[in-house]
Amino acid sequence: MAPNLDIFEISGPVHLNSVDWSCPHDQRVVAASLVQATCIQEKDREKKRAGSEALAPAWWQPFHFECIEVLIDNHDSSIFGCIYEFKPPFPRHPSAPRLVVTFRGTLPDRKHGFQDGFLDLCVIFGGINKTARFETALDAVQKLMTDYNTLDIWLAGHSLGASIATVTGKYIAKTNIHLKTFLFNPPFASIPLDWFSNLDNKLKERLRICKTILKGGVSLFMQNQRKKSLEEFSKLAAWTPYLYVNPGDPISASYIPYFEERKEKEGKIIGYVEQVATRTSLRETCSSALGRGTEMSHLLPSASLAVNQRKLNGWYESHGIHQWWQQDICLEFSDYHYQHETKLMHLIPHFKS
Repeated sequence: MAPNLDIFEISGPVHLNSVDWSCPHDQRVVAASLVQATCIQEKDREKKRAGSEALAPAWWQPFHFECIEVLIDNHDSSIFGCIYEFKPPFPRHPSAPRLVVTFRGTLPDRKHGFQDGFLDLCVIFGGINKTARFETALDAVQKLMTDYNTLDIWLAGHSLGASIATVTGKYIAKTNIHLKTFLFNPPFASIPLDWFSNLDNKLKERLRICKTILKGGVSLFMQNQRKKSLEEFSKLAAWTPYLYVNPGDPISASYIPYFEERKEKEGKIIGYVEQVATRTSLRETCSSALGRGTEMSHLLPSASLAVNQRKLNGWYESHGIHQWWQQDICLEFSDYHYQHETKLMHLIPHFKS
């Protein structure tokens, strides 16, 4: 028997009878529903062998989408992504996508746990851009842009899938093409100090400053890497993905202080160091120095951050995709745009490489 969370009529956004494509709320609901459909597609594939009815189509058909292709992981042969084409019975709204590419999150079962778990580690330690799953995703999106001759393509993903969508969007943004991207509970690949409840706030703040100075200092000493990261961040600055996080989700909640602290320190010397640190990861810096070129998905110059202030039951619900189409959701929005640290050049010495 299928879990109720997989049945659209029970758990889906049945309240959305007609989509207003100019409404960010409706766009979010549709994007989240298509991500959920991708996850259920993989479950349906397993159930077909037992003769069970497919549940995934109910998640895209009400919004006039068709699933035209599935993306397969070449290690465990699972469906990790889907390509949907919008085929409305009426002229397409200018704000509606022509195509949506979605990526599912981790499936914690025996069949998918090993490969998904390995990719989760790649997100944490860097190197998700070196995996076959990412390469398949990037190739698929680039092929769509060429075959359909369009940039009306949305990217969307949840959890691990959000990391795949982030790095895919990043690579394309470096070519000055900015695809609309929805990231639901994207993993923040750094241990937040808020996890250590026994530390007082003053000590946490001092540790945050030390961490910022260390990251910024390492980057400043490594002139070539600093120049490269500045150039890449500058290219990405105009790309503003939509991030959806919940403070009760330990996997993605650190995006909140990541952006808030950067904004609070603007105009201060530590703020300029923060600008360097925010585009740098010690893991990424060391990896680049060794010639490996790993990509940390959580390093974003700009974002439109939506925080769900509605308290949920435990971290599992707070990390779940279902919260993002609920009618009683309570969102707090903030826009963050990266600004170049021009004054920093006058405040710090230059070092020869």
